Amino acid sequence: MFYIIDNFEEKTPSTINFESCVLKCGSSINVYQIETVHDLTQFIGFGKYKNKNVGNVYIRGQTSLYNGAMIPSLYRGKTNLDICTQKYSKRIKDILKTVSQFKQYDRRIFEPLIQHYGIKTPYIDVVDNVWVALWFSLHEAKTVSINSHEYVYYYPNQNDYSYILLIATDAINETDISGVYTGTITTLVDLRKALPSFFLRPHAQHAYMLRKNENSPADYSDLIVGIAKIPTQIGLKWLGSNDFLSVSSLFPAAYFDSGYAIMLKRFPEYDQSVVNQYGSIQILTD
Repeated sequence: MFYIIDNFEEKTPSTINFESCVLKCGSSINVYQIETVHDLTQFIGFGKYKNKNVGNVYIRGQTSLYNGAMIPSLYRGKTNLDICTQKYSKRIKDILKTVSQFKQYDRRIFEPLIQHYGIKTPYIDVVDNVWVALWFSLHEAKTVSINSHEYVYYYPNQNDYSYILLIATDAINETDISGVYTGTITTLVDLRKALPSFFLRPHAQHAYMLRKNENSPADYSDLIVGIAKIPTQIGLKWLGSNDFLSVSSLFPAAYFDSGYAIMLKRFPEYDQSVVNQYGSIQILTD
C-alpha cells in the first residue's frame, strides 16, 4: 500500500551509500547513509511526496534499528499479548472512571498523553519536525525504577550511527475529536491539537502518536517506508547547542509544565513490579 524508498541514491548529487535491512514484517528496505543536511531534507521530502496519494509520512528518531522491529512499549518483552492488552485496558478504564481530573479525556487522547509522560501503551511516537526526530536519534535513555517511579537520564548516543525512520499512516480522516485522525489501518493523534498547552511536553516535542487499529499491535515495521542512517558525530554537529533542543526544553520541569505536575500528583502509583511492566509517570534526572 505504501511506497518504500528504494532508489534515493539516484535523486541527489551526493554519493549515497546504502545497505539492505530485513524488517520484522518480512519486507526488505534500503538503509541510506546520509551525511549532509540537504540530503536528509530531500530524503524526508522524497518519502512524503511518493506517498502523497496513500497517506501521510512522519518522522521517528532512533538510536538503533532493533533488528528491524518496531514494537510499542507496552508489548516489549511480552509473549501473551492478548492478556497483556486486557490487563492494560482494564487499568486505563479504571483510571478514567475513578480519577476526576482525567474523566474529561477521551481514551483516544488519554493513552497518547500518558505515554508521553512515561506510561507504556500500544502507541508509537512520531513527529513532523526533523530537528526533534534528530535529537531523539542522537540521545539514549537509561532508566531505573525506584518504588513507584522510573527515573530517566538522557545522554548522547554511543553508537557510530543514529537513525531517522519515515513512518507512513493512512489516518487522514478527522474524527469527532479534534486532533484525532483515522484510517483503515491506523489511528493518528496530534497532541498539540488534542490537548491544551498546559501539557507542555507534547507541545515542546511537536508530538504525534500513532497506533494500528488491531487489538494487540505487536509490530509497526510494516509502516516503515524509509530509513536514513547518520554518522552520530555528524548529527551532533548539526544539532549544535540550542535551547529549544535540550532536555530542559523537550522535557520541561513540572514548575513550567502544569500538566506534568497534574500527572505526578494524580496518576495512580503502583509498586515497582507493576511499574516495570506498565511504566510510570517518569522523572527526568541530570
